[in-house]
Amino acid sequence: MKVIIAGGGTGGHIFPAISIAEEIKRRNPSNNILFVGTSRGLENDLLSKRGFRIEHIRARGIKGRSLLNSVNAIFSSLAGLFDSLSVIRNFRPDAVLGVGGYVSGPMVLAASLYGIPTAVCEQNVYPGVTNRILGKLVKRVFVAFEDSRSYFPGDKVLLTGNPVRNEILRNAGSEKKAEAVVILVFGGSQGAHRLNASVPEALAELGREDISVIHQTGLKDYDYVKNLYQKFGIKARVLTFIEDMAGAYAGADFVIGRAGAGTVSEITALGKPSLLVPYPHAANNHQMENARVLERAGAAIVIEDKEATPENLSRALTGALGKDKLNSMASAAAALGKPGAAGAIADEISKLGGEI
Repeated sequence: MKVIIAGGGTGGHIFPAISIAEEIKRRNPSNNILFVGTSRGLENDLLSKRGFRIEHIRARGIKGRSLLNSVNAIFSSLAGLFDSLSVIRNFRPDAVLGVGGYVSGPMVLAASLYGIPTAVCEQNVYPGVTNRILGKLVKRVFVAFEDSRSYFPGDKVLLTGNPVRNEILRNAGSEKKAEAVVILVFGGSQGAHRLNASVPEALAELGREDISVIHQTGLKDYDYVKNLYQKFGIKARVLTFIEDMAGAYAGADFVIGRAGAGTVSEITALGKPSLLVPYPHAANNHQMENARVLERAGAAIVIEDKEATPENLSRALTGALGKDKLNSMASAAAALGKPGAAGAIADEISKLGGEI
């Protein structure tokens, strides 16, 4: 079976795509996967390290741009459609999967024009504009949240969850827990200044000696955050970037972070209780939508970015870090988790591609 996976640009799109590709290859090593992205995306480095082939097409995002840039983006997308038609003629896929982002649009549309079975993954509660359009064309729509069903034709939607990196799932529960309550703090690969500025003081206000911290700061705030923990006498491992995210998750009792699709999928698949501070400038406020699903289920506490002061965070953590509360939130998170998402999607791709 030959499959094209199109999309990328951010880890939130490419990591789930890699998980699906690895599952398809695991089932049959002769399956041939071709990734399609742009020359500027994060996917290039991530895919080359894992031995996957990638081809580039021309495409740009449109939303939020000036009129001139929007016109240029439209012409770029048309060029991307012609690029996609060429890729399909040369590769001759049995199925095409879009994983989100503007690269998915031209490739999935081109596949539809050729009559090739198509599908898309939607990682967030509120779908992006590309997937809302493609949802009308494709054979299957894989969603991570029950709340997303209403945005797509009902007969196409499958609730699969959002695939989580294999290394994170493999290491789940493998690290021996320390006696202290271990809190993992991260706000994406670049860090989140709001969390960097507020969390150390919030933890200091708790006045607890049984807390230790793993905190990813990004480059800019590293010294600032490290000095804060030293000032408050809190045991903390401060890192600009966490290379071993699987190990960090395995050792954590509680997570403080943003609410991107990847983060939400990981903490629910692993059953981690959390305090979420959604990034306020995310498109369509989708991080808040993601976070509210966990909050309604009792799996997370949600605080708006503008309200994430040390005092408010400390007040929320006081109630959350008790043993009974940690356990109940962990159970609620696990109930939402879909650790088998990659397998469920691979099953459907195999059906679309005629392998089953």
